[in-house]
Amino acid sequence: MTISRGDVSAVTVGNLLAENLRIPHYQRPYSWEPETALQLLDDIQEADRERRDVPYVLGAVILHNTGPSLEVVDGQQRLLTLRMILLLTGTAGCPKHSDQADNPINRVWNALRRHEALRKENCEGLAEFIRNQCQLVRVVTDDVDEAFRVFDSQNYRGKPLAPHDLLKAYHLREMRDETVSMKAAVVETWESVTDAELNRLFSTYLYRIARWARGESAPRFTVHDIGMFKGISPKSSRSPCARYHMAAQVAIPVLDVWRGSPSGLADREAGRIRFHLDAPLLAGKTFFEMAAFMLKELRLLAREAFDGERAEFALYNVGAEEGSNVLHERPSRSRYRFVSELYLAALLYYTNKFGDEDLPAARDRLFAWAYSARVELLRVQFRSIDNRARGDQSNASAFALMRTAESGRVIRQLSTASGTYNSDHEKQLVALLKKLEA
Repeated sequence: MTISRGDVSAVTVGNLLAENLRIPHYQRPYSWEPETALQLLDDIQEADRERRDVPYVLGAVILHNTGPSLEVVDGQQRLLTLRMILLLTGTAGCPKHSDQADNPINRVWNALRRHEALRKENCEGLAEFIRNQCQLVRVVTDDVDEAFRVFDSQNYRGKPLAPHDLLKAYHLREMRDETVSMKAAVVETWESVTDAELNRLFSTYLYRIARWARGESAPRFTVHDIGMFKGISPKSSRSPCARYHMAAQVAIPVLDVWRGSPSGLADREAGRIRFHLDAPLLAGKTFFEMAAFMLKELRLLAREAFDGERAEFALYNVGAEEGSNVLHERPSRSRYRFVSELYLAALLYYTNKFGDEDLPAARDRLFAWAYSARVELLRVQFRSIDNRARGDQSNASAFALMRTAESGRVIRQLSTASGTYNSDHEKQLVALLKKLEA
């Protein structure tokens, strides 16, 4: 049976949970981690604070109508979590929960009940918002095969949403007051970039820079880390710090227009100022503008950073067409992956903070600092690069040095001395590093 228009509707959480829902035997057990459940609660709280009169859509649920009941084909994790939240508000007859077994439901239950929003004596307001203002798209079919076909397309045939997909959805919600044409233009620009490029920008560069600059490890960018890129919401941020950064974001484009039409170099410098990596950005349209700028900046740096003799050790070939954001990996240079990524991340951070100040010397220093790991070790793994990027008492971190510095000259403090693994290891690279250290 084909799903008709009447089988797809928006329904409030309260009305949906009041239906005769059943989790079929073929469904996997509840598997959400506490971080995911807490993020859902935080998002609902944020929506409640900002616009209580506007429905907040929590995605789609796919239901198989068996007659006696509606079997949940997709959406059980969200529905069970919402049920737990409502139970903890005390408005759904909160039961005693003494089972301390170490399983996902108990871990999420215990994390939720410790949340500040659910520890208040009176949670009726939050419960009312969830029941009456939070909505789900209800998709119903009496054909189980059709239900699974919808499930497959809904979930990109089993491919989970990447962190940058969730960031896109979050910042589009922040653009709710923008025109339809503006939102369409933003989506078109975003979708013109491949998933691989977006994943590389956030996972390999922006996330690692943010962590390494604080001396923290940067193992893997996940959906639990997207908070660092949510930025400041003009509708809800009222602190002096937030107001300062909002004012700066508004002032920079105005100053750029005031000084006259910028040249290409000045335009690039203005982007570095506006999208300063150590400062929060504005949520919404500014996020998409930042991503577009950083993609272009990364492409330009990948070309500029590997000029001359350094080209032999580059991980990427850069698309030659004007405006291209595409970086093509060179399989023959995969052994330079981690050191190349470290070098480019450090250079992106350097130019974002110091512009073109003493840039040729900075390139030499950062290249030698990053690539010396390739000659010191027979096999370079991410852990080695992660440790180098964070720094320790014997080896300074380029990121830590730059974070608190006012001048790019701080890079001169980096140690670039390296010992080779053996006399036959990476001879060409060893020769270049010696030349750069001279």
